[in-house]
Amino acid sequence: MKFEDYQQSASQTIQQYINDDRINEFIPFLGIIGEAGSVLTELKKKLRDGDGYGAFNEKLKEELGDVLWYISTIATQHQISLEEIAAKNIRKITDRFSDGNTENFYIYDEAFASNEQFPREFEVRFVPFIEDGKNKMKILHSDGSPIGDPLTDNAHEDDGYRFHDIFHFGYVAYLGWSPVIRKLLGLKRKSTATIDEVEDGARAAITEELVTLYIYNHAQNHRLFKYSDRVDTDVLNTVQKLVSKIEVKNCTAKQWEVCIISSYKVFDELMKNDGGRVLISIKNRKMLYLGKN
Repeated sequence: MKFEDYQQSASQTIQQYINDDRINEFIPFLGIIGEAGSVLTELKKKLRDGDGYGAFNEKLKEELGDVLWYISTIATQHQISLEEIAAKNIRKITDRFSDGNTENFYIYDEAFASNEQFPREFEVRFVPFIEDGKNKMKILHSDGSPIGDPLTDNAHEDDGYRFHDIFHFGYVAYLGWSPVIRKLLGLKRKSTATIDEVEDGARAAITEELVTLYIYNHAQNHRLFKYSDRVDTDVLNTVQKLVSKIEVKNCTAKQWEVCIISSYKVFDELMKNDGGRVLISIKNRKMLYLGKN
């Protein structure tokens, strides 16, 4: 049965319990809570009686059907189609949980000349040093040339934020994107004025830094993702909203999650070893810590 047909049939059974439209509107919301409890009751019986509860599947179908009826009724009362609800939910959960992100990985500079493309695989080195009593970090190409200026934590306490450029390199590896690193490597796409201004310009770079700081502040309350392979969905949703006006808007929540968790694993290695070598690979969508030397 199609959702459309079910909703049409179910709508014919909606009851008016009292002469008050507002209360009649609330009743299905209360009903769905009660039916959810009935679903849990079936689970309780299954756990209690095990294989002896032979009616589990049939009763579960019945209770889930009642849940569906209330969902359909609420949707009908608010002029929403079940088809629309189902389609939107599939898009949402696919964006959040699908591991099949190969087709979603888009290298944004593919159509540009090589001097405006990220290297498809390259190595960088994080080198710590102390200057004026401050812990600092410089990042070097594999040939020893510097990438950007040396960084400090820019904080009263030593929290390791001087290593935070690894997150920008993570965006390169896992998302094929980073206006910050593109500028540092001298790879801005100047051949197309609008791309240079919008996608590689100051606003995009500020957005990237904002995303990085937002995630970092969240990560501090989650042990910097050291023991986690998940990022809160609300955090991922916020990140997607922040980048919704620039090219990386096409990246799924799952891609962001993989990027964040993987980058923080490398960040942890850099922190533990006080620097080291990192391989950034766009072609393999990976970033690997290679060791101290």
